[in-house]
Amino acid sequence: MSLAATTDMVRAIDAPKSDPTDIARIAVDGIATGAYEILADDASRQAQAALAGGVSLLYPRAVTPRHSRH
Repeated sequence: MSLAATTDMVRAIDAPKSDPTDIARIAVDGIATGAYEILADDASRQAQAALAGGVSLLYPRAVTPRHSRH
């Protein structure tokens, strides 16, 4: 049983749960690489895919290359 199953937030959910260690590793890796979206599991990827265009359409300035100011 995953540690996630013991939290109040997900205790009543009868479904497979991600290992918190895996989620933390994926999040840290995403932050380290400068990712604008970190999708740590299939449910997150499916939710993101359901969005019309993801973060790039919602926040185009956030994902366009920034030019350095001189």
